[in-house]
Parts: sequence; structure tokens; C-alpha cells
Amino acid sequence: MEERRAARRYKLALQIEIRLDYDLREFERIFGRTRDISTYGFYFRSAQALSVGMKIRFSIMPPWEGGTHAFISGRARVARVEEVSESSVDHVGVGAVIEAYKFGQTE
Repeated sequence: MEERRAARRYKLALQIEIRLDYDLREFERIFGRTRDISTYGFYFRSAQALSVGMKIRFSIMPPWEGGTHAFISGRARVARVEEVSESSVDHVGVGAVIEAYKFGQTE
């Protein structure tokens, strides 16, 4: 099978926080774990099902030691949803296309 992705994917298992974005109002937080990330998108697993086409806001915070923490946040669109296991924990796999992102840091 030929690889069709435009950017290299990096296998990174990081905590991700998702907020659903409806008419510029943010709703409940969904937590999950990334499987891989590229400059164009990411794949993560979560306990909550999402729908293809949904607009989401995301924040990925790598584990850091020390006082300053870097993070990546932005907007994305759900491109793929699949059931990956029958367990109630992180049973949904979601592929998202990044529409905008920024790097930041906290002290």
C-alpha cells in the first residue's frame, strides 16, 4: 500500500484535551491520548465518540520537568472516526486535520 500522506508522522503518545466548537461556543472537555502527530494533523484515542466534520479545539501538552511547560493548541476538523476496541476506555480512534495551531508556554 502506497503512503499518501503529505507530511511525516511522528509516533507520540501525549495527553490531549479536546473542546467541541459549536457556533463559537466551547462545550465540555474531552481527554485522550495521541497516537501520532504531523504538521497537518493528528490521531488520538478517546472514550467519547465524535462525528466526521466536527470542528474542535485542541491542546497538547508534552510532559516536561521543571518550571516552564510548552504546549501546542489550535483548531482542527475531525476527518475520520473508528471504533478501535470494545472497552469503555479510549475505545474511539479519531483522525483530525489541523486548521490552525500555535506554540505557547506556561511558567
